[in-house]
Amino acid sequence: MRPTPTAGRVLSLAVIVAVLGAGLLVGLGAADGLEELMNETVEVDSETDPLTLAVEFSDDFNDSETDVATVEATFYNETEFNESGTNATAANSFTVDGQETERIVEDVYFEDYPELEYDTEYRLVVEGDEEQVDTVELEGGLIGGVIVGGGDAQPGFGVGVAVLALAVAGAAARVRGGE
Repeated sequence: MRPTPTAGRVLSLAVIVAVLGAGLLVGLGAADGLEELMNETVEVDSETDPLTLAVEFSDDFNDSETDVATVEATFYNETEFNESGTNATAANSFTVDGQETERIVEDVYFEDYPELEYDTEYRLVVEGDEEQVDTVELEGGLIGGVIVGGGDAQPGFGVGVAVLALAVAGAAARVRGGE
């Protein structure tokens, strides 16, 4: 005789399906080629101008048709970004283009951009294809740091594996628990 499903079993199955679906959506979203490579709060004054962004492109773009990769750097007002994320109005943006193995350094002089004001906090979001970028470095202003790009061979793959591992562990625990 087959046992009837209990509310706990039905709920467990629903949670597993929801977690797997969310992981799949995250993985598919990351597969569009534009990942966030850097997300930093920056503030520049007249003595710390310029802000320097260095992008080192990978040795191999894994695509014979791609000769030049592009990284998009966007400044948002920090307050607006905290309220709306990347839906906030961009204060300024620029692109950095590079070929395999190139290291491109861009100096952003706030004095050259009337939309960027000294002593104002901005959020700098840098996006690109993580398979085509090895590192993104930020220097100058009142902050600076190094964020290493790159990651799994397939964007979003690590997230999918982690979600799947959690789902399998949960299902195994339910089976051992007898429910």
